Amino acid sequence: MNYRDNDLNVNVNMPDDEDFNGPGSGNIKSMILSQLVPEEYIFDPLNAEPTLDTLRQAALQYSGEIPNNQAKSTGHSTEKELKREADTALKALLEAAETDVNIHMSRVKAVLAQDPKLLETYSKYTDLEIQSRIQRLEEMQQQRKDLNADTQNILNNLNENIDMNSPSKQKKENLSQANILERRLSAWEKALQMYIYGNVNDDNNNHNRNLSIVARSKQLTMIQLLQHLCLTSTTEDEETLTQALSQAEQMTTSHLDRTYRLLQDAVEETADSFQSYHIHLIAHSVAAITTLKKTGVVQAKFLHHGKEALRIGHALEVAEAKRRQSEHASMLLRRWWMMENLAEQEHLSGEEIRVQEEVRGVIPSSSCRMDPLFTRQENSLEAAKTLKSLRTIVKCRSNNVKPVTGEGANDFETKERFESTNTLILRTSAALEQRLLNTFSEIYTAGGVYDFSSIMAPKRAGRLNWMMLREVSEALMSFDSGRSLHKRYVGLVVRTKFPELFMRKAEDGEDGGAQEEDIDGTRSKLSNLFHRVCEVCTEEFQLIAHTFSNTLPPHLQGSSISSSGKKIVSNAAAFPDTFPLQVARALLQRLISDPENGMQAQINGLLESIDQRGDFDAGAKKLDTFVVIHEKAAGLFHLLKEAAQNMWKTHSPKTGQEHNSSTASDGAYDANAQSISALIQFLTTQEMSLSNGQRKGYLNLELRLLHHHCCVNLDRNGGKLMKPVRTKEDSVRNSMASGGLADYRSPIMPLDQDHIRKGGFVALLNGPLKQSVLRQPLIHATDSLARARLMFGSGTGGGEGVDSTARVVSNIFSQMCNFYGPSYLYPIIDSLGKMLVNHPPNAPPSLPFDESAPPYNLGVDGNFWITIERIHSAAKSFDRELWAENRTGSVRVWEILVQTRSQTSLTVGKERRIRFFQELEERGEAVILRSLDTLSAHIHWIMVTGGEATVRSNAGARRGDGPYAVPSGYVFDAASTNSPAVKALTYCLRSQFVHVQSALTPQSLSAFWISLSRRVYDILVARLLQNYKVSTDGAVVLSRDVEALRSVCMLAGNEHYHWDNLRELLTLYMTPPDLLKTMLVGADGDINSGKGMFGRVGKDQSIVFMSRRVDYRYRTNQGSRKSQWVKELLEALGVNDPTDGRVNIANYAAENITSPA
Repeated sequence: MNYRDNDLNVNVNMPDDEDFNGPGSGNIKSMILSQLVPEEYIFDPLNAEPTLDTLRQAALQYSGEIPNNQAKSTGHSTEKELKREADTALKALLEAAETDVNIHMSRVKAVLAQDPKLLETYSKYTDLEIQSRIQRLEEMQQQRKDLNADTQNILNNLNENIDMNSPSKQKKENLSQANILERRLSAWEKALQMYIYGNVNDDNNNHNRNLSIVARSKQLTMIQLLQHLCLTSTTEDEETLTQALSQAEQMTTSHLDRTYRLLQDAVEETADSFQSYHIHLIAHSVAAITTLKKTGVVQAKFLHHGKEALRIGHALEVAEAKRRQSEHASMLLRRWWMMENLAEQEHLSGEEIRVQEEVRGVIPSSSCRMDPLFTRQENSLEAAKTLKSLRTIVKCRSNNVKPVTGEGANDFETKERFESTNTLILRTSAALEQRLLNTFSEIYTAGGVYDFSSIMAPKRAGRLNWMMLREVSEALMSFDSGRSLHKRYVGLVVRTKFPELFMRKAEDGEDGGAQEEDIDGTRSKLSNLFHRVCEVCTEEFQLIAHTFSNTLPPHLQGSSISSSGKKIVSNAAAFPDTFPLQVARALLQRLISDPENGMQAQINGLLESIDQRGDFDAGAKKLDTFVVIHEKAAGLFHLLKEAAQNMWKTHSPKTGQEHNSSTASDGAYDANAQSISALIQFLTTQEMSLSNGQRKGYLNLELRLLHHHCCVNLDRNGGKLMKPVRTKEDSVRNSMASGGLADYRSPIMPLDQDHIRKGGFVALLNGPLKQSVLRQPLIHATDSLARARLMFGSGTGGGEGVDSTARVVSNIFSQMCNFYGPSYLYPIIDSLGKMLVNHPPNAPPSLPFDESAPPYNLGVDGNFWITIERIHSAAKSFDRELWAENRTGSVRVWEILVQTRSQTSLTVGKERRIRFFQELEERGEAVILRSLDTLSAHIHWIMVTGGEATVRSNAGARRGDGPYAVPSGYVFDAASTNSPAVKALTYCLRSQFVHVQSALTPQSLSAFWISLSRRVYDILVARLLQNYKVSTDGAVVLSRDVEALRSVCMLAGNEHYHWDNLRELLTLYMTPPDLLKTMLVGADGDINSGKGMFGRVGKDQSIVFMSRRVDYRYRTNQGSRKSQWVKELLEALGVNDPTDGRVNIANYAAENITSPA
């Protein structure tokens, strides 16, 4: 921190007022100021740095460099006194800073005013200039608030004055032009003030901040102010406008001057505030730095004395440890001598001490020969530790370690005395261990509620005294590391909590001869057993944590009192860290994996009893039993894991406000966490061991029953299944897949196609394709998926279970694809093609058909299309109900596979689905094409065979020239507009269209009907170009027939332009020969112009169709000859006649006709 030094310590006598006002006063004042004020203020008073003399003096006093009589520290001040001293020092520093601010401002004012008296009399609180400046700023702030609050009224008044220019307004309110101008200027001035002083973004105005968005929308601009000022009516003159602008100029100039003054005030106020802030900041910095230095001194002292205290503490701990070790050795030596003395008395008296009776308390204490340490209950823990130490001494002797037992330790007498003492110690240990075990059994068998809320809770009536159990357990840990303890505890839990596990064998022996068992009752008992195991283990885990753990929860520590009323000094090393885990594992292993009475044995017994029946109903019950057992077991292990996690939940050093975190507690918590992790891992292993065997049997049975139910569904509804079709991929034999799961391959048993053909469409629709029959396999499959999710998991947990879930779901889906495809739908589709009437009758049809009778089906029964619709519906239902892609929450194959994140299974499932639908689509297209061929054959039979037969029976037509070579003057039937064949055909096609439309999708219907339209066109055109001739009158009938066929063909689809092409070609038969050239090439007569029929239809096609005119050729004895007009026309056109050679009719088929441009 830099401080300015002031070396001008000059005592100057201030002159009187008369000396200041006399001649030469200016020089005198300058001279005095130069002596009293630093030089920097003389040259540039506004930018001079403050000297901070007062603040520097206060800082030196605070740091202790200058003695301060008012603040004397004794060196042993309390915390409150130190805080009070720091607050006083800071207050003194701030007062010194305020004094320096006033001195700095007085110097600046004195130099600027050339008045040395201001150095003594100036104060910023009495400076009139500062006070007036503050007053002006406050007035401006108040005006701003008022303007912002009155914004809406100002805008309303400003807009209201616009309407005063209207004559009706002036006449109504009797206003003169001067009054209007005055009111308008008044409102405009108010708006001008709001524009200048109003500020919607003023951070000091909370109200404006909250309403900033609304106020910003009401803010005026300079353009708007000028527009309101210049608004005049037609009655106003230029003088009025000039006067308004002049007054506005005066207003603006006045506010400009005021704004300039306010700006200067703000600048000066900012400069003064900056200097004051800077000086006060220095004062705070001085206080902070001095406090930091003092803190460093205190810390150094603490570190110095703390190290010495730490060394002393370590020395005291070592000395205390040696003292305790010496006391323990002395006590142990005295007790060895005591046992040795008892053994010697027993040897000398020849009477054996009744150790068992004395230790168990059978003999009164007054008659006991042994020490009360071993005979009294309250000394059990100390006695157990003493005997453990004595056995350790014996073990040292056994390991050839020479103990110090007195002089002559190696002679025979000493050895014999040692052996007798050892025998007495072992007898006493066995008796004490048995007494402790009996005490443990009595306390536990007495039962009661497990209450771990406080240290006094076990003492209450109806509570289990777990504190006594803990005390006894600590004593039993001195015998074989507590092995007999946890065996006794596990046996007590099983015998008292689960007596039915031991009674089961006897009951089975009594009822072994019974053939029928109540499966549901047994399953209910097993379910109740699961619930019982969960409840008991949850309670016992808490008891294990409080009884066999080396630490207690925080709320139970520090207040442990034994049964005798003494405070328990718990030995942290009495229980190993893994002992609670060993006890819990032993308990769980006894309950779950016991080969005779465990839950696994119970489950196997139930499943074996179901297998003895051997029918499918029993299989269904077994399947339900698998699911129930797995679900109950999963819930049981889930709850057991939660209970294991909560065993030491209160032992966490971070839980509970009363617990003090320490290294020992943290170590105990880490050990408990490891024990919990190991126990949960053990539970997971047990769960996998319990469920893997069930999963193998379940999957095998699930796939078999699913296939059985699907096949039985068809068999019961009129379907006849053939023998299984064996392939290389699908085998009836079970094969083991990865993960040890049985991979059952269901056989493919297709429906008998001959049986389907014999039954016909009605039997098929009322049998295998009935709606209920179609839905039933999907219901079975969804049930199988639900059971699989329960057995193998939902697929969201990760790990090996996810892969198993994916494989099982993939197997179910693959089996359903095999059933729905090769076994079910594929044979039905294949049989449909064979059920069509592919060949029409040999005899021509009797035309016209009776339209009051059912229409002719053209070889395709209407039920054929209903069957197609049912198959299509079944395929969609299969995909929607079983695969269900992108249907969140459906819990179907796709969603389950996505949740498992098994890309392999998902890819295999997609490929299997695509293969199923691809083959189904190929077979469906094949049968649809076959139906199209059947329709084409029957159309040809009606239109060609029937039409020509009608011509032969008609005397007016020329034989051999077809139905359209009608001679001139022939009288048509007024009741008929079409030929009989076409009329019958259109009637049948319209009826067929209704069935096709109901069976196919709009896209498929369009494609099918376009194909049918082309085939009708090809049949008509081929017959026309090969066999028929058309007369002028016959062209009328042909045109009507084409219109009728075109109308029925356009019921679906858009690509029917071949009929438009034919309609145009028909005009060649109605046109006289002399006009044909114009029709063919256009009015210009240019063959290359692209006009006429040559340009639209084509040259060859036009001539070929024109060649079917009746007058195109005529018969002679030498054969047919072209008419003269034909030769002249061809010669005039300069083209060859393509009909002179062999005409390829296929070139004029509908598929070769392109769409018109």
